Amino acid sequence: MHLNDTHKQTQAAAGKDLPAISVVIIGINVEQYIGDCISSVLHADYPQENLEIIYVDGGSNDRSIEIAKKFRSIRTIELMDPHPTPGKGRNAGIAQASHAIVQFLDADTVLHPGWLRTALPYLDGAVAAVAGRIQEKYPGKNIYHTIGNMEWGISAGKQGHLFTEGPSRTFGGIVLARKDAILSAGGYDESLVAGEDPDLSYRVRRQGQTIYRITADMVVHDLNMNSFRHYCRRAYRSGHAYAEIGLRYRKEKEKFFLRQLLRICLGATVPFALICSGVLLKRSCFAVLIAAALACRPFRKINDFAAPPLGIRVAFLYCAHLSFVVYPQFFGVLRYLATCITGRALQNKGFVPFAKKDKKA
Repeated sequence: MHLNDTHKQTQAAAGKDLPAISVVIIGINVEQYIGDCISSVLHADYPQENLEIIYVDGGSNDRSIEIAKKFRSIRTIELMDPHPTPGKGRNAGIAQASHAIVQFLDADTVLHPGWLRTALPYLDGAVAAVAGRIQEKYPGKNIYHTIGNMEWGISAGKQGHLFTEGPSRTFGGIVLARKDAILSAGGYDESLVAGEDPDLSYRVRRQGQTIYRITADMVVHDLNMNSFRHYCRRAYRSGHAYAEIGLRYRKEKEKFFLRQLLRICLGATVPFALICSGVLLKRSCFAVLIAAALACRPFRKINDFAAPPLGIRVAFLYCAHLSFVVYPQFFGVLRYLATCITGRALQNKGFVPFAKKDKKA
């Protein structure tokens, strides 16, 4: 028998021992991404007969659904939602998932070929979810992509040390998880416009389950951020999420996200308050210096962030980001407080029926 034939038979035999996995992909207006995302799953180093792929569309107005349906083996769910959220999409996908293990993906990601085989051994016992390394597709495209690529690493590490392996407090939108752990925690909160992943992570851990991060490559992601406005909008939504989740769990022992919420509020208001006080007390220069020192506190960690292979330039950009980002985040906090007062929640814009489109036109 030919050596290659023997190797293929060995792989096939090994594949029989691998569990079936449901891959849930969510997206909206992702025609430039969805084909590559689905193809990456179809070309993964995993028996295709053990994979089920479900694409949940939040209400696209482009060719996303059309492209997804070109893949005959893909199950497509069309929510046609005027106010989609990631939680709605992921819950719809997991409700249709046939298998006990689910890999969640965003449509703007490409799955690493070896991820599923690498991550599966960690998903046993009390481990409910496993996450790996996310890399930006174009990390040097602009400063926003550079910062985004840095954030993926910092979120997986501690105090500037990237890609730390071990238990984690949270997982993101791309994660391999046990379906029973997700459902027993109540699934994703469909009302959250952002922060649905850490919210579910907390509830999973509250049940005594563990979230585990490993250093293996999981996906390549395309942030596709090209403007300051887009950057501020993303920060605004993250601030809204910190406020909503932090206040939700403020009375619980861990006080999940409350510390981050306080950091945003103090970081955005204290420097401004100092400057105002300095003007009133006719000590403007002194007040400005103190306010600037407080605003630039993240630069104290620049040496940690500058560790190879990142370098001082990337570390400087990231510290500048940390110094500034609290301001758009604070406006997101204020938007959530406005929701609490008025009852008018922040909502995403999704599918617009043709009748309404014509009416607007």
